[in-house]
Amino acid sequence: MTDRSGITRRDFLNGALLALGSTLLPPLALGNDLDRWLADDDYPPRRTGLRGNHPGAFETAHALAWTGKGDWGPVTEPDGADYDLVIVGAGISGLAAAWFYQQQQGPQARILLLENHDDFGGHAKRNEFVVDGQTRLSYGGSQTMQTPGRYSRTAVFLLRDLGVKLDRFVSAYDMTFFQRHALRPATFFEGKTYGKASVVPFTLTDVSWGVPGIARSTLSPEQAVERMPLASRAKEQLLRILTGGDGALDRITAEARFSYARATPYFTFLREQLLVDDPDVFRMLRSLPAEYTGQGADTLSTLEALALGLPGITERAIADRTPTRSGPVTPDESEPYIHHFPDGNASIARLLVRRLIPRVAPGATMDDVILAPFDYGRLDRPDSAVRLRLNSTVVHVAHEGTPHQADRVLVTYVLKNRTYRVRTKHCVLACYNIMIPHLVPELPQEQKDALRQAAKAPLVYTAVSLRNWRAIRELGLGAAECPGSFHQSVLLDYPIRMGGYGSSDDPAHPMILTMIHVPLADQYGTPPREQFRQGRVKLFSMPFAQFETAVKEHLDGMLGPGGFDADRDIQAITVNRWAHGYTYQGSALYDPDVTGERGPHVVGRRSLGRITIANSDAGARAYMDAAIDQAWRAVQELPGSS
Repeated sequence: MTDRSGITRRDFLNGALLALGSTLLPPLALGNDLDRWLADDDYPPRRTGLRGNHPGAFETAHALAWTGKGDWGPVTEPDGADYDLVIVGAGISGLAAAWFYQQQQGPQARILLLENHDDFGGHAKRNEFVVDGQTRLSYGGSQTMQTPGRYSRTAVFLLRDLGVKLDRFVSAYDMTFFQRHALRPATFFEGKTYGKASVVPFTLTDVSWGVPGIARSTLSPEQAVERMPLASRAKEQLLRILTGGDGALDRITAEARFSYARATPYFTFLREQLLVDDPDVFRMLRSLPAEYTGQGADTLSTLEALALGLPGITERAIADRTPTRSGPVTPDESEPYIHHFPDGNASIARLLVRRLIPRVAPGATMDDVILAPFDYGRLDRPDSAVRLRLNSTVVHVAHEGTPHQADRVLVTYVLKNRTYRVRTKHCVLACYNIMIPHLVPELPQEQKDALRQAAKAPLVYTAVSLRNWRAIRELGLGAAECPGSFHQSVLLDYPIRMGGYGSSDDPAHPMILTMIHVPLADQYGTPPREQFRQGRVKLFSMPFAQFETAVKEHLDGMLGPGGFDADRDIQAITVNRWAHGYTYQGSALYDPDVTGERGPHVVGRRSLGRITIANSDAGARAYMDAAIDQAWRAVQELPGSS
């Protein structure tokens, strides 16, 4: 990987996330309120309602993990001959593992991928809508190839073989869209929290890094704060945060400033150095980093807050005292955030599936995959060397004999309440690593204990299909931070034109909004592990109706002044609920010893006989390239790999 000289948003995410602790959750409140949004379609990307960790995808795994269920009934062996490789999980890492194995062993290698969801790609989820005859695409999870110039040679080689050309995104992303339509970032204050719904065309952080080309606010901090529905005391303190960053650490000796910023919680810094104590101010700041970190600002260090662009401190406050080895501190990335397919990284998953099982879809380029029709009926055919079996939850993996002497692995899975078993020469576990101790009882206890720390942070990407975006254009709203709201941020469809598909440039045409919700703990200062546990409980307890109500009330309050009416203008809602979202990545305050190179995941990913472990969890980095790199490592560790 390319060496980094600074602390950036990506660097933060490479070392700031915490694992979720396992917990027994309350019964899932499904209710009977899905019918309105469920698409009557056998094509998974067009299914709406609760997606992500959707009903039917997790119940078997929860029975295994929560109750220790081991009796799954009579076992059938459906496929006859042995496989060369069985992969548990058909996300990016599992698909990449299949590709690497095929590259080594040849196209004749028999590979079976088992996936518990009803679609492939994992978090690289494609959301597809048909609105008034027009196809609209969005992402339901993995959004982009962030800073691909820093990818490993392995990841770059795979992408090139798939036909991905990074310079294509330069012409595909319309850098003039937001300014052409005068769309600016804004802060939305909902009426329930602030007394009256209002939109102020100003944000507390610079959103332009994640929304390239967006017009800047024309308001000064003083003008913006004056328009916010806050008491005078809160306004005075917030303005102090927005304008006083260069001198934020003047109370600290020059030699101690970097150490202070690294070790001091952000909210403690605000209290001690900027004399902030107003609860409305802390409430506004808390949710700002949630969509990037899976946690609130109350659990960040001051240095992490700076790296994420949170207000109150600038690089100048500590840069000239920063140790040389650490380099400059900057909230910006060296590459523009433009490497999006219209459906996010779902197109990478589709490119991999098409390469592995060519008869699934026509075409051969990164452009033609966008609208290529995928025949899901061809994913699992006996005449194909590679088979991808959806809705199949693995419950047991064991060597047929002792791990170091066996020549086969037995993989047991549940599909439609029936139990099946397949035999394979090799097995790669590319699933959530926290499930592996339950799947592989023969693992050493030390490794099981390490894997149990590899859980993920919960989050929700809600895709809202609008019949038009006239109200958005009328209000000039390009992106919104929404402190105090259920959905903490709102993003417009990225302006991408690729493969015959183009995002809407006419306000009278359909538009997809992405609304992001991260469930935070009720109590400030709750350690991230506990925040994640509580958040997961909340997500699994929410019926779809709660998400739907939150969407409609939010958009009516924010866009209503522009003529928007939720009941009229919303065509469909897809709630991509990821109770297990961002991978475990450590935290400067709570787990500073976890990085991509060290931590429990290093012990957790050890191979055992013919079983190896992939997934981005195994690299403690929540990025697509990490998923690819760990797939490559897992395949190299298989006995007999070249």
